[in-house]
Amino acid sequence: MNFRNQKITTAAALLLVFAVAQVYIGVSFAGSNGGGVPVAPPQQLMGILTTSDNQPVLVNGVSTISGATIPAGAVIETPDKVRATITVGGLGTVCIGPNTKLTLDFDQNGKKGNVNVLLTAGCVIVATAKDVKGQITAASQITPTTGGTIDVCLNAGEPAVVNKGAAANAGAGAGASCLPPAGAAAVPPDWDLGTRATAAIIGGTGVTLCIIFCNPSPSSP
Repeated sequence: MNFRNQKITTAAALLLVFAVAQVYIGVSFAGSNGGGVPVAPPQQLMGILTTSDNQPVLVNGVSTISGATIPAGAVIETPDKVRATITVGGLGTVCIGPNTKLTLDFDQNGKKGNVNVLLTAGCVIVATAKDVKGQITAASQITPTTGGTIDVCLNAGEPAVVNKGAAANAGAGAGASCLPPAGAAAVPPDWDLGTRATAAIIGGTGVTLCIIFCNPSPSSP
C-alpha cells in the first residue's frame, strides 16, 4: 500500500468513527424524552424548619437551625425551652414542643398526601390541608384526620393525651401557627355531631339575645 492509499484509508476510518458517534449521541438524547432534550429528575418534597429564636434542634443527630430543609424520615429532637415548626410544602405543618423527640414522614400524590409522626416523647400538633391525611403514633395509634389537626402529648409512663390542647398549652410550634391551612377543617377532629349542634344552638341563642337587648327599639314620639 502506497502513502496515498494509506491516507485515504485513514480518512475513511475517521469519517466512519465520527458518523457512528453522532448516531449514538442522537439516539441517547431522543431516548431521554423523545424530543431530544434531557428530562430533569422530579424535585424531592422537603420540609422547612423554623425554631424559636433561631435556636438549634437536632435533625438526625445534627445541630440544625431555622431555614434548614427536612427530608422525609428525619428524626427531630428539641431541647428544653426550644420549640420548632416544620412546614411541609402545601401538605401542612408540624408544630413541636420543647423536650420532644419524633420521626417525621410525609409523601404527596397530586393534591393528596400524608403527614405521619411517630412520637417518642413530648408534644406535637399536626395540621393538614384538605385531602391530606395527618396521623400521629404515640404508644398507640391515634385516630388520623384528613384536613384538620391532631394535638398529642406523650409523657413517660403515662397514656397519650389526645386533642385536649395539651400540646398547644406546652407551646408547640415556633414562628408559625399550627391552625389548619386554608381549606382545612375549622373544627377539632374529635368533635362529634352532638357537640357541633350544641355549639351552634348556643351561638345562635347568643346572637338572638344580642339582637333583642343590644339594639333596643327607639322611643315613641
